[in-house]
Amino acid sequence: MGRKMPKNKETLRRVPLWAKKCPAIRKGSAGSMGASKHILVTGNGFDLYHGLKTNYMDFVKCVEEAFAQPKEQRTPFQAELTQLCNVNGFFRHFHFTLADDPDWTNFEREMDNMLAALIHFQDVVLENEKDPEYDLISYNIISVVFTYNDLQIYKHFARIFEQIYDDPSGGMFKLRQQFITPEKKLNKKALIAEVRRELETFTQALDLYLSTCVMGKISTGVSPQIREIAPDYVINFNYTDTARIYGVPEDHIFYANGRAGSEPLNLVLGSPDESEEHMEWAYLRNYFQRLMRFIGVPEKSMLYPVDAAGGAVPVETHWFGYSFPATDAGLIRDLARASEKMVIYYADMEDYAYKMIRLLEVFGKETVEDQIYCGKMVFEAVR
Repeated sequence: MGRKMPKNKETLRRVPLWAKKCPAIRKGSAGSMGASKHILVTGNGFDLYHGLKTNYMDFVKCVEEAFAQPKEQRTPFQAELTQLCNVNGFFRHFHFTLADDPDWTNFEREMDNMLAALIHFQDVVLENEKDPEYDLISYNIISVVFTYNDLQIYKHFARIFEQIYDDPSGGMFKLRQQFITPEKKLNKKALIAEVRRELETFTQALDLYLSTCVMGKISTGVSPQIREIAPDYVINFNYTDTARIYGVPEDHIFYANGRAGSEPLNLVLGSPDESEEHMEWAYLRNYFQRLMRFIGVPEKSMLYPVDAAGGAVPVETHWFGYSFPATDAGLIRDLARASEKMVIYYADMEDYAYKMIRLLEVFGKETVEDQIYCGKMVFEAVR
């Protein structure tokens, strides 16, 4: 039998383990007096809530409509959009792969798949080149070496790979002549330059769409929850400036992935892979683009504000329409450390479960349980 605990007054006053980790719950929170600073963290769901057409498929439909118009009847906007997307490997692949899946998180996943497939092709060819009998000009890319998904990606990069024939296994391709040196070797520099050029033109097309069709559009309404908190600072993972309708000044919005319509263009659009391998492909990775485009980091004075006497001011973070992707885990944890309280807004029970799964991936089961029981991590339905 288990040993029974004596029922004395000290036992009855015993504090649970999770409460010991959260003294604010027992003693009262400074933020409850109204002195807290409020940081709003936004993802694409924030724009969608406000009626803006920022789903990936909204962009695709706009491009489709432009291509459907006879060339002589296209507006200047449509003419530029079709020119940027014409025979573009990134647009072609996303159009095919994400036809029924407009989630930007899956968009990032496909960017990762594309980069991996292209690097895999390069590595296979470089390994084969060790054979003195190897001839890249007559080399056929077939499914014996590459997966079906690899071959589908090569199929969409039609400026690089010539398709010989198509079949259920993925087909057969050859590398186009301009990517082969006179010595019949892979011209790796030319290959990477072409992929980078296509990513740049695809990014320009997305920026053009957002700048023309989304930025400055009138919202269908405002969130009473966000209006009530009156955010002091915004960490925005979108390319749009929707938070400004809540009176947030431009210099109090941190654009984690760049801002549509900026000059020069600074949208970050690449693979979430942060590997330091194959550095010659680094331009196609998010972290490298953030460095190249001087995106920077959130203001430390906003994450850790102080009052006139130099005392710490509590911070509450409010997460609206954000999916907590593992690729942003470092910044998510930084914000959690700075937060006295994290308010996470969810659209429905499916969204609630999705966010919970992502939080468990980022923080781990024990930490999420502790913070929920503490009252530091709070879920609130979107009104």
